[in-house]
Amino acid sequence: MDKETEARERIINAAKELFSKNGYDATRVSDIASAASVNKALIYYYFKSKEDILDFMIYSLLENAMSFTMDFIQANIVQMIKEGYLDIKPDRLHFVSDEAMETFMKNAYKYYERVVDYVIENREIIRILMLESLKKGKHKNSLFHFLKFMDENNENPIFKTIHNADRDFVFSHEMVLYKFFFSFLPIVCFAAYFDDYKEVSSLDDQELRESFLRVYRIVTSSFISGRDVFLRNINT
Repeated sequence: MDKETEARERIINAAKELFSKNGYDATRVSDIASAASVNKALIYYYFKSKEDILDFMIYSLLENAMSFTMDFIQANIVQMIKEGYLDIKPDRLHFVSDEAMETFMKNAYKYYERVVDYVIENREIIRILMLESLKKGKHKNSLFHFLKFMDENNENPIFKTIHNADRDFVFSHEMVLYKFFFSFLPIVCFAAYFDDYKEVSSLDDQELRESFLRVYRIVTSSFISGRDVFLRNINT
């Protein structure tokens, strides 16, 4: 890593720590400069403002999450559709065999583990977004940027890729609401309160991580019936 890249990383890491500890509004550019051991001029060389630093963090978080999500979709959903192992219905994923179903779920659990590890690794940024949202700060809608993952248009690579592979795939309002409030927000809260819960529960990092993943498997099993993974409530 060259000196410029290293300095930029120090600025981002210092801002991340200060935003998380003191809050976005209470943190000044001079505080970031002091914590990063750089002068303010260098910060303004890389970023237009304090807001620009947080925007960069959010953008990076989304881009990385999108990247490995697309890897999973291409290697599992799209490939299984092409090979005839998976047929997407409006309300479910239907697999042609138990083996195909087991393979998909095994890979889906691995993907979710990667998501969990990613949010734990980036829990400081997530805490910042949670705080800004709850206090209705300048970035109060930042958490809703993740809804872009569920936009039903060709600008969303997730929708475009799956829909092109199987035209029956849609993002229903019910599915989007479920994904945001019952899938996305729980993992965000887990990351935001990871350290606090670890302290009061006396669990170490690995024990807490494994417990959360076990609960996820239990919840996910309620959407599985035979060779189908339902994308909405089975009873509706």
